[in-house]
Amino acid sequence: MIEPRYGVLQTLFADRVFRIPHYQRFYSWQKRQREDLFNDLKKLATGREDQHHFMATIVCHRTAETKDVGAVQYRIYDIVDGQQRLTTLILLLKCIELALPDASEDRRDLARTLVKRDGHLILLQTNNANELIFNRFIREGTAPSKADIETHSDRNLASAIRECGQFVESWKASQDILSLMRLVLHRLGFVVFDTEDSRIVYTIFEVLNSRGLAVDWLDKTKSVLMGRMYELSSSREATEAEIGTLQGIWSQIYREIAKEDVPGEEILRITATLYYGPGQGKPRSAEESLDLLRKEADSFEKPRRISTRLLDVARKVVELYASTHLGPVTEILHARLLAVALKSATGVNENERRKLLEQWERVTFRIFGLFDKDSRTKVGDYVRLAAKIVTEDLQTRTYNQIMAGLRDLGREYPIDEALKEGVIGKDCYDHPEECRYLLWSYEEHLAEELGGGATVDEHVKAGIWKIRAADSIEHIFPQTPGAAWRNKMRRGDGPLEPIEPNVGRIGNLLLLPLQLNQEAQNFPFDSDKQKNKKEIYAKHNLRMVQEVCKESDWTLSEIGAREAKIVDWARNRWSDI
Repeated sequence: MIEPRYGVLQTLFADRVFRIPHYQRFYSWQKRQREDLFNDLKKLATGREDQHHFMATIVCHRTAETKDVGAVQYRIYDIVDGQQRLTTLILLLKCIELALPDASEDRRDLARTLVKRDGHLILLQTNNANELIFNRFIREGTAPSKADIETHSDRNLASAIRECGQFVESWKASQDILSLMRLVLHRLGFVVFDTEDSRIVYTIFEVLNSRGLAVDWLDKTKSVLMGRMYELSSSREATEAEIGTLQGIWSQIYREIAKEDVPGEEILRITATLYYGPGQGKPRSAEESLDLLRKEADSFEKPRRISTRLLDVARKVVELYASTHLGPVTEILHARLLAVALKSATGVNENERRKLLEQWERVTFRIFGLFDKDSRTKVGDYVRLAAKIVTEDLQTRTYNQIMAGLRDLGREYPIDEALKEGVIGKDCYDHPEECRYLLWSYEEHLAEELGGGATVDEHVKAGIWKIRAADSIEHIFPQTPGAAWRNKMRRGDGPLEPIEPNVGRIGNLLLLPLQLNQEAQNFPFDSDKQKNKKEIYAKHNLRMVQEVCKESDWTLSEIGAREAKIVDWARNRWSDI
């Protein structure tokens, strides 16, 4: 029987140091969770001095390891649940330490709580991915630079350091900083579950988090699988070997999802839908998915096999999220699910896989980009095809069978109708994500036309895709034209056409970095007497910009001619292979 005990941070920190094991998730709290914490602290400050605020439960594995610092011996506790709050509170305490007067006893006492007096042992030992940033800040008070930030998890941690510092400064401006220190150390309460039995740790975690606490579904899955492994083990020796392997797999899973902002729930749902519950025509819910995996883990080796499959899916989902330029074809869950299935297909070679993914992209962009269908469209068709691709039946996962299935997906959405629906004469700027996607694909086409060593500059690509889509799109003929554009919205000697329905047409749009986009404004297209757009465009080396700069003037005729050229290219680009 494990008796939970209630404690505040001051008592919790007295004779122990905490460690986040390598198989645990990296720092993932975001601005919303930190603001909730800060608001709780503000509210607590207005209450009675003896009032506490219950933060959460902390589940720890009390290891046999100890660290001696002088005459004090610290026990190492592995955190199974509660690391996000604990990490944030320790960052906040470090910011409080830095805000205290240099020579004060309070500052020295708090510093020795966070970094023991040997200067090396830190109150919270993090896992490797965040180790450099976290340890340097806690030891030295040095916040990360841009060069230190490599992953999504690094960005979260850097934001936490910055926001904790800002909160401390705002507190200091109106209240005694020691009041915040006392509040954090003595008035935030936790229910702590400690056990030396690693078998029980995961049972506690699962029981606690079956009661409605907000825990990521992937974290729940890990605990269920580890708990099942312990339940099904036959000997201590086999258990120790298997748990080491399992922990190593989960360490890799969390390293993958630290790279991008990938919901753990999605990895669980895609894995379960493809491999353990493909019978229905829609992605399984997170709850259904966890139940399926729990039932599948019916032998000692199954948790490892399931975890390996989760790792494989995690890698493929992270690849999709990392390809930001694929946004318009990866924003739909069942489209991502099908892409994962194609990446996992075993009945094809790599060249065939490349063609299948290209066909997937073509049909998906037609449906959800050019036709602008919503996420309810084709759910069953995408999911059932994905399930067939990963089935054990070789006849349903050959290249020809899969390609036929992908073509069937888009049979109701032919390219000519798609172009009429989404491009020809349309205000493409109304759908900036799809517009940027189309224009960037056109840029890649222009580079390919040159052949040889003509490539797209990755720095330029990053600059275009890191800003909002609407901010990356330039209207050649301005939305609010000045006098220099008078009478140019006509075709030859024909009548003037209205400006509004024409400036958003694809023939009038370019991709530009934000700075040049803002600089171009409504200057004339070309002029010997004043600053002009061609002069500004010349600062950029995208080939679509160079193509436009070959024109001597920019009128409705040029808009129409360029639209026709892009449409002819797009007809081939997004038709079936």
